[in-house]
Amino acid sequence: MTTTTPKPTTAKQAVVEVLRLAAEPLKSAEIARSVLEMQGVRPAGMTPAATVDATVAVEHRKPNGLFMRTAPGTYTLRERSDP
Repeated sequence: MTTTTPKPTTAKQAVVEVLRLAAEPLKSAEIARSVLEMQGVRPAGMTPAATVDATVAVEHRKPNGLFMRTAPGTYTLRERSDP
């Protein structure tokens, strides 16, 4: 029996999936483009790319947020940088 990973349904879940698959930190534009290319994921808002960018920007500012900024406009998963 084969189990499959459920597809992301929110912008945040999609960003996590994109960064998990990335070999290195990504620029916010690359993250947004990858999220928008995912089938079944349509971030809410009039401008989906801006929604994805805002999701990353807000989450990385949280003390225990999922994302970490490695350079201006460039992000990775915080779990990758934790010891």
